Amino acid sequence: MSALYSCFCSYRSTENKIAYDINSALMKTLAQLPNDVVSADTIRFYHDKLTIEEIKETASIAMRTVNKNGKQETEMVALANCNFYTILKLSDQRASSALFLLALLWISVSLWYIRRFKPELLIKGLHYGSIIYTNHKFLTTTGHPIHLTPMQHTLMEMFMNSQDHSLSKQEICEHLWPNKPDASATLYTLIKRIKPVIEANSNLKIESCRGESYELKIK
Repeated sequence: MSALYSCFCSYRSTENKIAYDINSALMKTLAQLPNDVVSADTIRFYHDKLTIEEIKETASIAMRTVNKNGKQETEMVALANCNFYTILKLSDQRASSALFLLALLWISVSLWYIRRFKPELLIKGLHYGSIIYTNHKFLTTTGHPIHLTPMQHTLMEMFMNSQDHSLSKQEICEHLWPNKPDASATLYTLIKRIKPVIEANSNLKIESCRGESYELKIK
């Protein structure tokens, strides 16, 4: 925004300078050649009085009719005949260019930083490895949801909330199947099905520890 504002201000300033130059040249022309006829000498003298070299080829003088106090009168007017690109080229855009380059540098650094530290920047929640747990959802570092069944979701919540990300088999079974005397086989199936999901969406894996517990750890 600063670069655009600086560019606009410089452009308008150049417009004003051109307007001042052509009007000043016209006043000097009229003072030297006080007549209402535009001749080759008039144009030549007018061009000589212009101080901005770039507009000498395009600037001209024209006659126009105006209404003054109810009377139609003819007056001489100066025209720059400059297009947008000519004025932009004449304007001093060093400040706006510097600001624009700074903006590009800022964007580049920001994109790099976001890619490098995206979880910390974009998502607030519980982080472990490349999995984020926030608002009761599991997400990848790119913000995409990891689709889990209700049982898998509960198990992952237990892993994420565990201080060392390790859970005993007994602890899992008592929490997930409190009324089931022996849930070892069900737990084995649950672990077998959740492993590929976790490994496909993160840098984490679930490992069995001595057949007594499971640990969610970084690969």
